[in-house]
Amino acid sequence: MTKLKQQNWFYFATLIFAVSLPFSIAFISISIGLLLFTAAIQINPKEIRIRIAERKDLLFVIGVFGVYLLWLVFTNDWKWAVYDLRKNATYLALPVAFVLAPKLTEMQHKSILYTFSVAVGLSSVITLITYYTNNDGSILSAQSYGFMHHIRFSLEIIFAMIILIDGYRLNYKQTPLYIKLGILVLLIILFSFLLWHQSLTGLVTLMGTAVVTLILWLAYQKNRRIKIITSVVFLFLILVPIFYVSYAVYKFYPKEEVNIDKLDKYTREGNAYKHDLSNKMIENGHYVWLYVCNKELKEEWDKRSVLKYGQKDQYGYLVEYTLIRYLTSKGLRKDAEGVKALSDDDVKNIENGISNYVLADRSLSIYPRIYVSIWELDMYFNTGVANHKSIAQRIEYTRAAFSIIGNNLWFGVGTGNWKKAYRDYYVQNKTKMAPARYGNVHNQYLNYMVKFGVIGFLLIMFFLIYPVIKTKAYRDYLFFLFLAMMMIGNLGDANFETHTGSNFLMFFYCLFMVPRSVK
Repeated sequence: MTKLKQQNWFYFATLIFAVSLPFSIAFISISIGLLLFTAAIQINPKEIRIRIAERKDLLFVIGVFGVYLLWLVFTNDWKWAVYDLRKNATYLALPVAFVLAPKLTEMQHKSILYTFSVAVGLSSVITLITYYTNNDGSILSAQSYGFMHHIRFSLEIIFAMIILIDGYRLNYKQTPLYIKLGILVLLIILFSFLLWHQSLTGLVTLMGTAVVTLILWLAYQKNRRIKIITSVVFLFLILVPIFYVSYAVYKFYPKEEVNIDKLDKYTREGNAYKHDLSNKMIENGHYVWLYVCNKELKEEWDKRSVLKYGQKDQYGYLVEYTLIRYLTSKGLRKDAEGVKALSDDDVKNIENGISNYVLADRSLSIYPRIYVSIWELDMYFNTGVANHKSIAQRIEYTRAAFSIIGNNLWFGVGTGNWKKAYRDYYVQNKTKMAPARYGNVHNQYLNYMVKFGVIGFLLIMFFLIYPVIKTKAYRDYLFFLFLAMMMIGNLGDANFETHTGSNFLMFFYCLFMVPRSVK
């Protein structure tokens, strides 16, 4: 019992927290309690003042929670105000736990980082196995698989990769070959998973963090040859995605103008085609509503599938609609000949609600996600309808946010009032979105400004950034890259407004900010 009492139980609680991050929202909450409990039971009254004095700068972060409390003076909706407070309580709980806790050693600090990285890798593998053993649908459905939201998990993957690469670099000579191979395999798994999971926000954050890393490397590098190589890699990271997306856009749109007078009027079986150029929907460079013969489509499709032409698939869409889009994506006419040209796999894809053969690709290609994004934007700009279109909805949310900020510039709408503010905007501006799709902006900085205005936003940024600058913790480039990654990722989603995102930030923020002992 004496030996057990001498153990640093706070350290074991941090390990549990690190493992919980890629696996369980519930265990994250439990781990917060464990951190507070283990910190409390190991308090030495003689050391409390020393610990607080040594780590007092970390207490500035509590100010973030203080902003939520202070802005309650503007609150009209207490239900969502309580929700905001509960969700952001981590800015109070974790700094207090790390300030009161016994000091961690350098070795313990590293083991927490590596434990987290392995846990992220294990979560990725389990997700892959679950998907390929339980799913026959589009690769886009991959985002619905996993223990965490795909954007939050993509950030965890990126940080795990940074940890592994940094550890490999620092300990290259001392590390046994089998561990080097293990790290290499884990890095391949994590990067492959990031591609497979189809998270554009995650991939953009990865590229942005890589660019920041290369800029730092260039700034401190004196070897001219290495500088040239790094500059080439830098340009590669910038230009290749631009060219790839540009090529995808080029492939998406038709290459020739359609002259409706020159289109065939009848199918091979003598039935009339319908040509509708007023609907500009496109699939893989072909107009969807040209060469459509519903009579032949129904007859041939019903011969090949138990899911009939007029029925709905598992997602609630009419089979005829999915069939027409799928045939178009393959460059086939929407008639009997087109249906006959479909393979059995094509029929299965359509039954599973896949509307384009590109989306049936279950490999590591990111092209399906880029294609869908282009399709969504094209549909949005042609129809103004954003429902069920991720990027289009983000545009609507961003417009709403700028409008709300413009009307509440200095102090925002107040804690808990954001829900009503967005709803009022959509109703007053007669948006084409369904009420079920009303949402808030997917950008953390704009989110803060909606709630707290310019004043509150600057206060929150001060409480998060000032301790890092004052203690010069940014000199730890692993911590610096973590912060850079989070800041870039917050351009694409309001990560700190989520339970996982805020705890992911605060756990590693506190871990790097508190001093460590050598032994």
